[in-house]
Amino acid sequence: MQGDNINMFEIHYTERQKESLKLWIELVRYSSKLEQIIDDKLRQNYGQNISRFDVLSQLDREDSLTVGELAGRLIASKGNITGLLDRMQKDGLITKHAKPGDRRSFQIKIASKGKVLFHDMAEDNAKWVAEALNSIDIKSMSDFTKFLNTARTSIE
Repeated sequence: MQGDNINMFEIHYTERQKESLKLWIELVRYSSKLEQIIDDKLRQNYGQNISRFDVLSQLDREDSLTVGELAGRLIASKGNITGLLDRMQKDGLITKHAKPGDRRSFQIKIASKGKVLFHDMAEDNAKWVAEALNSIDIKSMSDFTKFLNTARTSIE
């Protein structure tokens, strides 16, 4: 009897909705797989994870960031940013100082040890990502990057 009622709740998608869902699923799957590949390589080669790499990457571009600014820029880091930063400070990769005029807020900077480590990891990361995308020609990558940028901009 229950099987007879299933069709009553069937979802009807437009062709655009079907293709949009397929694209979204493939993007999530691919992104997750690539993130896992890079995380594994960072752990194996440097004893670091992708979240730490992401933090160092953001701090390498700036003189300093508040915890909130840093959290807003991270692409791979999930979870407890405060705990992550505390561990990275303990490992000598970053420095954390109270923000002048606001003792509840902290300024985060990359330490010399973190800068050296990041530059080594970044060089290898570029090779690993290029290897992972080796089956895609440069023109297709460029076109797809532009497509994704346009798509992301349209939903922001």
